[in-house]
Amino acid sequence: MSHSHLQIQFLQRLTINSRRALKYENTELQSKAKACVPLSDLLARAQQNCPSNSKSDSKVLRDALLIELLTWFKESFFTWFDAAHCSTCNKPMQSVGSGVPSADDLRYGAHRVENFKCNLCSATDRFPRYNDPEKLLQTRRGRCGEWANCFTLICRALKYDARYVLDWTDHVWTEVYSERLKRWLHCDSCEAACDKPLLYDVGWRKKLTYVIAFSKDEVQDVTWRYTRNHAEVIKRRNLVSENWLLQQTNRLSRQLQSSVSDSQRELLTLRLVGELAEFLLPREVKEGEEQGRTSGAVSWRQTRGEMGMFQQEHKPVIWTPSEAEMTNGEFCLEYSASLDKYVRRSDGDSVTDKWSNGAYHAKSVFRKTESDWKIAYLARAEGSSEACLSWKFDLSSTNLVILQATVSCPGTTYEDGEICWKIYGSDHCQLLENGCVDYEVDLSGSKWCVLSVEMSRGRGANAWQHTQIARQSTNELNHFPLSLRIFFGSLD
Repeated sequence: MSHSHLQIQFLQRLTINSRRALKYENTELQSKAKACVPLSDLLARAQQNCPSNSKSDSKVLRDALLIELLTWFKESFFTWFDAAHCSTCNKPMQSVGSGVPSADDLRYGAHRVENFKCNLCSATDRFPRYNDPEKLLQTRRGRCGEWANCFTLICRALKYDARYVLDWTDHVWTEVYSERLKRWLHCDSCEAACDKPLLYDVGWRKKLTYVIAFSKDEVQDVTWRYTRNHAEVIKRRNLVSENWLLQQTNRLSRQLQSSVSDSQRELLTLRLVGELAEFLLPREVKEGEEQGRTSGAVSWRQTRGEMGMFQQEHKPVIWTPSEAEMTNGEFCLEYSASLDKYVRRSDGDSVTDKWSNGAYHAKSVFRKTESDWKIAYLARAEGSSEACLSWKFDLSSTNLVILQATVSCPGTTYEDGEICWKIYGSDHCQLLENGCVDYEVDLSGSKWCVLSVEMSRGRGANAWQHTQIARQSTNELNHFPLSLRIFFGSLD
């Protein structure tokens, strides 16, 4: 393909996506989007999660609200579409190629239609790839294009400065400007990820080339935010010259800013200077950026090579008695998958967020939420054949010993999935029945104990999902099904 033809194609793509960003500025459309958001609930959660000394800071609250918005969008509002589902046979349908878009499809920007057929009953279905954000507020399903399109609109509806970001290696997401941090935040609604720009380079192992951001004010090449190795990326950027790309993005930005006030243009220029300076800084990998892709079917992600290979080493957590627990001779820890929180009943109901922050050992485990069924649980990492998880309580630094333990071990299996629970101490080891509630175990004389669970087997591509720990409704906010209760004292 000639160099001039590549330039034409590239420019068409820049122009089309720049126009797309202007759709988000329709005030009537923004009102419809805002009406979909449970804003009072999200604000309450954001306020709750703000540091106590910053609750009155509106900029801190806005950033906290953005996190809640991402979580709500992924877990409650939008649904990932892999394939059509046969309602009669309760089985996924098979793709049978592309269809012809109807007049109604074209009205909402669906120039591509995917056809599906059930192999059992021959029922058919179709999936129009809508590009109209207003239509997506109704359908609430799709893949990354639909997700980013709708989420960016909702951000604009809530008056965030937001950009629609297009990755030339086939992904899209959003950027939101933080007034508190004075910089743009990467926001991937498919992954509910915020400010993890190296996710694609490090976690998904993508070979990025061009990453362009589009907003009502500018078209900006933001590739350098998303990679650690600028020299390697430059070698892969061979569609157009760097000078030509800079000229085109500057030209489009000037057009978009032609009617803005001088003060607004100055503000945009200062932001741009800060952003360009940010691109020059070396990037360190942050927690969460090593993770492979989680959205989409495992087979689809494997085909795209986005599963990731990095397994972050788990840092062991060992529970030891507090002063109050030493006085009362009791330790009681409970966990809720719906909240992803531990409550330490024996120490004033103190809370520890996230399952991994209370686990002694963890291998190939993650927390899964099913937004359509409103269910949450701990499961094996997708694609893994087995997983293990444990919790440890230790009295070694005291002159006391364990007398007895009481455990509740909630596990759910499907197909031929297997869950094996054990509790053991210095001289004790006992198998526990999966699903046992308030089961008493004699551990007398032990200085420590470990409650462990192993998950294995299952059938087919979704075998990882056939073993689930602490499964519960996401509406259950006061039930903590997993519990470890230890009574201790002196043997004298």
